[in-house]
Amino acid sequence: MVTCKNKGLKGKRKMSEEQKFNLIDCSGISDVANNLIDKLTSGAGWIASRKTPAKIAVNTYIEDIQNSNYDPLTKAALISRAKKTIKEYCNQKDIVEVALASLQTEGRFEEVDDDWIAVFMDKARLISNKEVQKIWGKVLAAECEDNNIPRSLIYILAQMDREDAETFTILCSLAIRVEDEYQPVIMDKKFDEYKKWGLTFDKLVSLSALGLIEMDFGPFATGYEMENTKNIKTKIVVHYFDLKCEVNTKREKLPIGNVIFTKSGQALCRTISIEKKDGFWEEYCLPLWKKDDLEKTKNTDYIE
Repeated sequence: MVTCKNKGLKGKRKMSEEQKFNLIDCSGISDVANNLIDKLTSGAGWIASRKTPAKIAVNTYIEDIQNSNYDPLTKAALISRAKKTIKEYCNQKDIVEVALASLQTEGRFEEVDDDWIAVFMDKARLISNKEVQKIWGKVLAAECEDNNIPRSLIYILAQMDREDAETFTILCSLAIRVEDEYQPVIMDKKFDEYKKWGLTFDKLVSLSALGLIEMDFGPFATGYEMENTKNIKTKIVVHYFDLKCEVNTKREKLPIGNVIFTKSGQALCRTISIEKKDGFWEEYCLPLWKKDDLEKTKNTDYIE
């Protein structure tokens, strides 16, 4: 049985049958980390190990198989499966470590659906790209904190490649916020200018096919709008990182261009880390809304 020596934890922690076989060294690990591991154990039967490097594990597994009485063909099949199993486990472990580093609250682990965890871990075992693993880890952390990640996003993530991940990250860095909703500001009439940030039409089509965005391009495109859903009598306050402006109520709706996030896209946008694009707010956002409809705030010097 493993004994956890966490701060604020008195005595030995009572463990389930699955946790008795948990190889993780719990010394110094926070309660939040243990709670996440507990949820992965109950939801997906996942056992954590931080002591044995992958190479040692593979070699030990293979040695046991080679020393067995199986025939050569069976040994070869078992060795191949062993390598695959350990690689998949290490992929899961890398993603869990990203989630542990990303958790910012005590979490609401008891509210996370076991089926959600089971589907997530099943898909996570196949994700080996480090950049994509970071996204998966942040999604897991977000679900443990807010329980608002749709299961459909897991299936979308399973189909994303590195280029899709990079494109979506760029798109999120070009997104504004109204209340708690994020939306990109992408204008088809100026779309060629977005190439300087790495966006192309084909890349957006790929995100649309995944189900992360919707597009309205073409000669008859009307574009999309955001609105103040709480109280249309108040001004619409638009945020872009530390910048903001207010739009007068006579507009009620805010034009944002020709791309919007889907529900899954919104959820993913809230989880990933992005950086502000210099000049985007001043050159693309503010000119999109009539100057007369904007009021100066202390965070923007655009309006005189």
